[in-house]
Amino acid sequence: MSAQRDLGQSMLQVIFSFFVGLVVTAFIGIGVNTFYPEPNYSTSPDGAWNAYRLTTSIILLICATVVMLLSLAIANTGSVLANGALLGGLFTMIYAVGIGISAGQQWPRFLVMSIALVVTVGVGWWKFSRRRAGTATPAGSADAGVLPSEAEARLTAVEAKLDALGRALRD
Repeated sequence: MSAQRDLGQSMLQVIFSFFVGLVVTAFIGIGVNTFYPEPNYSTSPDGAWNAYRLTTSIILLICATVVMLLSLAIANTGSVLANGALLGGLFTMIYAVGIGISAGQQWPRFLVMSIALVVTVGVGWWKFSRRRAGTATPAGSADAGVLPSEAEARLTAVEAKLDALGRALRD
């Protein structure tokens, strides 16, 4: 029964993180539209629309970068909120790329997409690769094969959950 509760709690955390990401994206999108409204369709030439899309894309890119960096800063305080913020930054980045693609200016649009790529890859590397590289022990060291205490505790907890899940599935 405990394994089911833990699985339910984990699923709830994933759903909550995803929802936080969506709400962050909506908040940023509505905020940008509130403070930088789109031009009037009937009175604005195509050049004004392209400029609006490019500027909006840049604003969204900056907001997405700030949210992603914030998620890295709060990663140690709570993984659910940090993951939600990271998803919000990622969704906002997708929004920025989508609007940037529709801007007609080639070089500025390419610059926005390049920055989005660098930020996304950089944050992904920092979040996922750097942490693992920092906890690895060299093969020739005296501690090779011994996990840090936090990793050992997590591994023990995962093994216990898997054992409980196996028992629950057999019953």
